[in-house]
Order: sequence, then C-alpha cells, then structure tokens
Amino acid sequence: MKIVLYLCGGMKTWKVVFGMLLIGSTWAQEGAFRIGAALLPQNTWLLNQDDSDAGPEQDYEVTWGFAGGISAFYNLNDYLGVGLDVLYSNQGQKYKGTQSGTTYTAKATLNYLKLPLLLRFNSDPNSVVQFNAFLGPQFSFLLRYNDRAEANVPFFGKVVREVSGKEVSFTIGNTSEKEALTAPIYKSFLPGVVLGFGIGIKPTDALLISLHIRTDYAFGDAENKDAKVDHTQHGGGQAPFWSTKPKYGDDAPAGHTRPTTTAFTGGLQVGIYYTIGGR
Repeated sequence: MKIVLYLCGGMKTWKVVFGMLLIGSTWAQEGAFRIGAALLPQNTWLLNQDDSDAGPEQDYEVTWGFAGGISAFYNLNDYLGVGLDVLYSNQGQKYKGTQSGTTYTAKATLNYLKLPLLLRFNSDPNSVVQFNAFLGPQFSFLLRYNDRAEANVPFFGKVVREVSGKEVSFTIGNTSEKEALTAPIYKSFLPGVVLGFGIGIKPTDALLISLHIRTDYAFGDAENKDAKVDHTQHGGGQAPFWSTKPKYGDDAPAGHTRPTTTAFTGGLQVGIYYTIGGR
C-alpha cells in the first residue's frame, strides 16, 4: 500500500513539475514584442484576360519590384502572435508587343503603401531554427503611378504615351500635347490577403532573423475603368482610357468592356527583429 501511495504521489509530483515547466515556458514567451525591418525583392503582375488573349499584340514581360518597411508583432503565447507591417511596395507590369508591324514596349509602375494585419505562427520558440508562417488581410493605398508606352514609328520617330496622376501626354518626335483625365487610371485603394511561410533563426535570445516566401493578392480591379480621356479642350468628347491601351489602339471593339485587372506579387522577404520584454 505504501508503495502504491508513493507511486501515486510521484505521479502527482511529476504532473505538477511538468505543469510548472509548461507554464514557465509560456510565461517566458508570452508578451514578447518584436520590432524590426523587412525587405522584399518581388515578382509582380497585373493580370487581365484581354491582355492574356492579345497574342503578339501585347505580351507580358517578367516584371520585378521591391518592397520594404517596418514590421512588428506581439506573442500571445509560445506559438501564436499578431503583427502589423508598414511597407512601401514598388510593383507593376511590363509589356511588349507589335502593332501594324511596329514593336512597342509598355510598363505600368505602381507604388503602394501596404498595411498587412497578420496572424503569425511558429514552432518551438526556444529552438535556434524554427518554422514560422503568417496570414492575414492587407490594405493597399496607391501613392503614385506611371503608365508609359513607347515605340519607334517610321517617318514619325519616337512615339510616347505617358500617364501620371490625372494627365496623359502624347509625344510624337519633337511634338507633344497633353490631355486631362477625369480620374486616375488606377484605383487608390485595394483590399487583399497576404500569406508567408519560412524559417526564423535566433543567433541570440533577443535577435530573430526571418526568411519567408511571401505572396499577396489584391481583391477587385486594380484599374479604374471609370477614368476617361477628356478631349473636349481639343474639340472632342470623352473616351474610356482603357480603350487606348496598346492592345486596342484607339479602336476598342464596339460594346466591349475590359475585364478586371488583378494585382499580385510574390518574393522572398528578409526580416530582422529585436525582442523587447516577454514574461
């Protein structure tokens, strides 16, 4: 009987010790706040079904950009945290095509302020190398944009169409003119979602270096289909800007509506964080 009682008492003691160790570990990690910086070389896309179907008139070119900014997160417990990034993102899309025997190039450059709200997961926080991942909504605010197409046309020389803000300029050789736009050709706000996964490396208890494959996807249309070129100052009317894109020239099919343009990026995010606090 004494042996049974001793074993039972030992099991209770073991459970108490195990529970104290578990609580102590959680207590040590819970409340840890990490702040740092992130840099992201990224591949970027603006996908539209019309552009995809255009064939040699308009082909996508591989487009690279970058993002970077500050990043912070708070550990709710050993394995779960919440975070906020404030990122400047340079992205867009390059094109190359041929119209009437003339080759042109085009590029849309979009600069966004991105605010992803993240739920973060990680494996053993006491390990030098740990798996971690994040997921959450993202809100993108357009800071500025530039949309440019150019070609060398026989007898005319270099022909350029460039759009920024609410103005579009046309340059043919040494002659140029400008037209007003009724609105910017890209939307000022895009909601979306972001996903990342990779590893964290802890060279010291206070320092964390992270490497993540990161991708984000914007919901809705990146283009503002309501934007029109205002030709009234030159005796004309107003025409939807999308109809002047290289695929259409100035002759979009009657009754045609341009499909949604989807923006997304993917790349390798490198982050470095310093740990503050923790209980």
